[in-house]
Amino acid sequence: MRTGFGRFAQELRARRALSLSEFADSISVSPSRVCNLECGRTSINDDIVGAYIRVLSCSGEDAHELRKLAEFSDSHRLHSGRDSSCPPLLAMLDSFRDRISPKAIAEIQSILERETGERVNALLFSSTRSIAPRSRRGKRPSLTPKRFAEICILAGRIRSDAGAGELSRLKVGRFLEHLAASDLAFDWEAVEHLPPVFSGAFACMTVGPDGHLLLVEEERLGSAERDVAFARHVLAHEVGHHFLHASLLAGGDSIFLAPQELARNRSQLIGSDRQIEQVVDRLEEVEAECFATFLLIPWEAFLKGTEAAYLAKDYGEQLDEVKRYYPHFKNTAALDAFRAILWEDGERSHPIFHI
Repeated sequence: MRTGFGRFAQELRARRALSLSEFADSISVSPSRVCNLECGRTSINDDIVGAYIRVLSCSGEDAHELRKLAEFSDSHRLHSGRDSSCPPLLAMLDSFRDRISPKAIAEIQSILERETGERVNALLFSSTRSIAPRSRRGKRPSLTPKRFAEICILAGRIRSDAGAGELSRLKVGRFLEHLAASDLAFDWEAVEHLPPVFSGAFACMTVGPDGHLLLVEEERLGSAERDVAFARHVLAHEVGHHFLHASLLAGGDSIFLAPQELARNRSQLIGSDRQIEQVVDRLEEVEAECFATFLLIPWEAFLKGTEAAYLAKDYGEQLDEVKRYYPHFKNTAALDAFRAILWEDGERSHPIFHI
């Protein structure tokens, strides 16, 4: 998770609607390098601080605060012995990762939890053995009308809070910065590669000591910021787990991988409804898929018949995934669920009451 320096830098970027990738380009480093600086894994020298101040157009007060936090971050890093890109313990475990058995991993986890009094995510210390895919996948669960309405309205409000207007597209990189700056229980990092245990995924939600941490491979982050539909949807899906499944994440099921074969690094998009049916077979994944769709496309657009303006750009070959939601907007029970929620929340002039 980010240090005080990282959090303040993130807040400054959010104020200026600047994504992490845009900022990294401006100071001529990679997004993962920025994350290493802001998470206390790399030394912050005067030139780096100066670049932050220049690109973020800091006022005198903000510049002073940034320098002070940078000094504290460096002092803490050196005092704790973190003079490399990862803590010594993690580096040691990583060097033995090919030879650590599942039983040994469990024992290490038990020792760390006993010594620290905190739950430890042992997957970060796991071996490079791939997680075996399930041989059979169940039928895709269905959302109740009420749950569908709840997720649509939640996604719409989060979209609105991020400044995405009804006819504007959500800028994913800027959205992640905005969310991390405004929600203390959420943070995210760009990394060169996810740990091998994630078996080819390019994004995943994990649990940290201060909340949820989204890890994203920087190459695919760049794809999302260049408006590649699949990458945008996957990141929105992972954010959905943060909002919808906090209790499950806290309960120990701490890794949710992305949809559609866990967002494996492959060039082709999944285009058939049958393929998606085979993969999204848990209710939590179905809910996150729904959230992702309506974070990227305002649900009101389906009521007004203006969704095509978003669909062509945001989904392309994945239209089958979106088409499954059309019947909900003609379903009386679903429309009544929307009205009940909005009425309870005081939004009684919403156009849905006139349908």
